Amino acid sequence: MEESMSFQPEVSILMVNYHTVTELLRCLQSLASQQDVVYEVIIVDNSGDLGEREKLQMLCGPQVRCVFSNENLGFGRANNLAAEYANAELLLILNPDTTLQETTLLRRYIDRFYAGNAAMLAPLIVESSKHKLIYPRQRYPSQALCKKTDFSGLAGTVAWVLGACMMMRRQDYLRINGFDSEYFMYGEDADICWRIRAELGPIGFDQTLAVHHIGGASEKQAASLSKWMRKRQGQYLFFRKRYHPDDVLRIVFRQRVRACFKLVKNALLNLCWGTSPRRIDDDARSTATLVVTAELLG
Repeated sequence: MEESMSFQPEVSILMVNYHTVTELLRCLQSLASQQDVVYEVIIVDNSGDLGEREKLQMLCGPQVRCVFSNENLGFGRANNLAAEYANAELLLILNPDTTLQETTLLRRYIDRFYAGNAAMLAPLIVESSKHKLIYPRQRYPSQALCKKTDFSGLAGTVAWVLGACMMMRRQDYLRINGFDSEYFMYGEDADICWRIRAELGPIGFDQTLAVHHIGGASEKQAASLSKWMRKRQGQYLFFRKRYHPDDVLRIVFRQRVRACFKLVKNALLNLCWGTSPRRIDDDARSTATLVVTAELLG
């Protein structure tokens, strides 16, 4: 950890670096332009890369502090570690591949949080490169197939929001023990939202707050199959933790059938038209589904 705290921040911004120093620098530049707000940034470095560590050390100072991990803790555990160093009442969990392009955005974000009654507040996520706007999910993954899982005790109408940007009180984050450390990457955002709704209150959303997100920056060097394996492992861990066992089996059966069908369909298309990047990625997703569900059933 670098430097000591000499001011009282309104919000502690938690960030996790894993080979995203270039994106992280752009994010810090966008934060530096924010007006009328006192903040601190706590970065946990998961990369284990000496070159990246040197670059991060150059960014560190009173307002930006760095924690260097000797192992890749994953997304949730790294944020939990960052929260241990936080000094503000509010926490903003923020991906390094995001930017706050309006200079008053952080100030408005904080004000909107305090003006509402939500336990967590999320903005609109803008993925410009994909021409996508990401809104909160009103249902959890494969919830439509659930017949025995009880959702009645969950507060509010928003089911979960993307972990790229979410704000909540530090005391509430600590009360629910932050992110579940069993998740490595993917699935932990849906899980923490479930626990917030069950124990603290509703998830809020404000579409006037727009945060720009690249998406997948930490996975840009990952092979398609390994990426989809991590996604499926996180998803099925969520199913096991939150859904009735009968519902989990129903979901697993449905998704295995779909994965087999897609593999056969793509094999025929490849014979006729040759391979394509989209079908290669689709096959990786289907293969990961079959592998992870086989482990689950075994």
